[in-house]
Amino acid sequence: MTTRLVCSSICLPLLAIACGSSGGGGAPQPMMCFGADVTARQANNYAFSSTITLAPVTVKSMSNLTFSWGQVTMDFLQHPLNPASDLNTISVLLWQLPLAELQDRLNADTLSQSDLVVVPPPSWPAPGAATAGATQAHLHDFTVNGTPIAAADYDTYFDPATFPRAQYSYMVAAATGTTIGQGFRMIQSFNLDAASASTTVPLTNNSTKLTYQANLHALTITGVPGGTPALTLDSAQMTTNALGAAFPQGYITSAIVGHYNETAAQLEAKFLDLALIATNYYRADIASGSVLDFRTLRDGSGNAFPGVDDKGTWLVGLICGNCRNPAPWYMTILKPCTP
Repeated sequence: MTTRLVCSSICLPLLAIACGSSGGGGAPQPMMCFGADVTARQANNYAFSSTITLAPVTVKSMSNLTFSWGQVTMDFLQHPLNPASDLNTISVLLWQLPLAELQDRLNADTLSQSDLVVVPPPSWPAPGAATAGATQAHLHDFTVNGTPIAAADYDTYFDPATFPRAQYSYMVAAATGTTIGQGFRMIQSFNLDAASASTTVPLTNNSTKLTYQANLHALTITGVPGGTPALTLDSAQMTTNALGAAFPQGYITSAIVGHYNETAAQLEAKFLDLALIATNYYRADIASGSVLDFRTLRDGSGNAFPGVDDKGTWLVGLICGNCRNPAPWYMTILKPCTP
């Protein structure tokens, strides 16, 4: 199932000055001139919907399963990776949700720790250890925060009689980075059956299927003073994110600003590659609060954000770093505009 697109035709506040933006074909895309201090609003946000499909494999219950990820050369965003060096943490997660509901919540980014049976989930390698290039691991070698788990305890949690498929779901997630629950690159769901002869859960390029729609052309463009890095973006008034779910405060951990030669319509078709196709790409952490200070943005070489110009397309996005759906919660187009 898909998340619902956010309606981006909400009335603009009276204090904003409406401007026209140039566009090809139909009516110009509307623009709102904010000045240097921007308040994020629903009308300025893009919309994103996705369908994440997890096709389960069936393996023997109550066995020392082997998880293999050596065949994963592309993540579910279709970005290349090296399974021996880019996949640093493998986690096994048992959810108190049937698979269909798990997929829906994964799409909508509404999963929470309360949906997990075991927190934190078992992972490999142990904290502080490296994979040493390995591309498979056995279930009984997984630990919980470095604490080994007895085989009998694993049998308890991998018993389909105790955790029936109609109510629970199992998945293994391969991630970049060492923070449990973050950086998922590929996910494989699996079912347990005592009659199965298979004891290997293989992760492949097809373990997770993602289709999406991104809408940048229906939003109201955010007008800011051109050529100045002294901008701010405050998301405190946002209540709904681009995926159509709640926008609780404190979840935004970073921001990106990218400059592109493509139009908004062209970027919609390349949305999953925004970090790869930018002519300039800046990033900043947001440690606390709701405000992005554009002066903290830096590119990969440490260069500061210079401000926006009227060439190409400028995008700013706000990222929930602890969320499993990688789509930004907020993204808008920036254009020079004088209030």
